[in-house]
Amino acid sequence: MKHALQHQLHFSTETGSVIDLKDLDLPVEPKILVVDDEYTVIQIIISILNANGFTGDRVRTVRDACAAVKRKHYDIVFLDLGLPDGSGFAVLEKIVDRSPDTLTVVITGVHDIHTAVHAIRKGAFDYITKPFSIMLFQERLNTVSEEWKSRTFTRTYQKYLEKLLKERTDELFNTVSRIEHIHDETVCALGAALDLRDPETEEHCSRVSENSTLLSECLGVGIEEIRDLRWGAYLHDIGKIGIPEHILLKKGPLSSEEMEIVKKHSVLGYSMIKNIDFLTKASDVVLYHHEKYDGSGYPYGLKGKSIPLFARIFAVTDAFDAMVAKRPYREAMGIEEGLQELKRCEGMHFDPDIVAAFLQIPFSRLRIEDQH
Repeated sequence: MKHALQHQLHFSTETGSVIDLKDLDLPVEPKILVVDDEYTVIQIIISILNANGFTGDRVRTVRDACAAVKRKHYDIVFLDLGLPDGSGFAVLEKIVDRSPDTLTVVITGVHDIHTAVHAIRKGAFDYITKPFSIMLFQERLNTVSEEWKSRTFTRTYQKYLEKLLKERTDELFNTVSRIEHIHDETVCALGAALDLRDPETEEHCSRVSENSTLLSECLGVGIEEIRDLRWGAYLHDIGKIGIPEHILLKKGPLSSEEMEIVKKHSVLGYSMIKNIDFLTKASDVVLYHHEKYDGSGYPYGLKGKSIPLFARIFAVTDAFDAMVAKRPYREAMGIEEGLQELKRCEGMHFDPDIVAAFLQIPFSRLRIEDQH
C-alpha cells in the first residue's frame, strides 16, 4: 500500500518522446489524523492503519483536533463525533473551512442515519458507527484511501501536464505551427493516461473526434472552433481518470451509488482541463457531453439550445459510434439501424438540426469501427 501511487505508466508521443509517469512527484502515503477519546478505539484504528502500511497522528479532544488541522494538512481524518469537550461537528467545520479536499470519515456511536446524513451534508466523505468490526473499518479504509489515490493522481498529473505545456510553449513561442503540434501532443498525452486505465476508450475517442470534426464542417463551424471541438471530443471522458478503478473496470452492472460516482466524471474532467488555456473552449464538450436535448441529461439538466453547440454536435457522433461499435457485452448495431435510432431520438436526446446534418454525410466519409 505504501507505493500505491507510484504508477508504472508510460506512453509515447508521435515524436517518439516518452513520458514516464513514475517520475511524477506523487506522495507515498496519505497524512492521516485519528480523533477519538477512547484509547482502545484509537489503538485498533492505528493497528489497522499500520497493517496497511499507513501511519497516523492521534488526538482525543475537539481542542487538540482543531489545533492539529490548523497546524498540518491532513489528507484523511477519522473523526469521532462524541468527544469529551464538545461535538466533533466543530472539528468537521474547521476541516472543511481550512482544507475542503480532506476526506473525513466520521465515527459515531449513535445508530441514527440522520446523524450520518447530516455529517455528509456538512462535508464528510463517509461514516462508520460504533461498535465496528475490523472488517468494516478495513472496508471504509479501502474506500477512502482509493478515493485519495484517485484525487491525488488526478491533481498531480494535471499539474505535470500544465508544467509540461508551459515548458514546451516557452521554448517554441515564436513558432505557431509548432505550438499547435504541441497542443495536439498534449491532448494525446491526456487521452493516453485514460487509455492506460481503460484501453477500450482509445479508438472510440479517435473515431468520435474525427466524426465530430466532419459534422461540424457540414454545419459551417469555423476552423478554430472545429479544432476546439476536435480536442474536446477526444478528451470527453478524461474525467474517468479520477473514477476508482474498481468501479471503472467493474464487470457487470453498476449499483446506483457507483453510477452516481461515474456521473461525476464530466465535472471532474472539466475541472482538469478548464484552466489549461488552449483547452478552455474544448472543455464545453467534456462538461456537457451527457446533457440531452429534452433536459433529462446530466450534470445540469440543460435543455435545447441552452446546451453548448459543441456538446450537441458531439452527442450525435458519440451515440452513433456507441451503437455501431461492437462491445464485449453486445453485438454492433447496423449502420442503417443506428441512423434510424438517431432519427427516432431527435428532439429527445439530440438536436434535430444536427441529426439532419449528420444524416446527409455519406457513409464513406464517416470513420466507423470495422464490424468484421
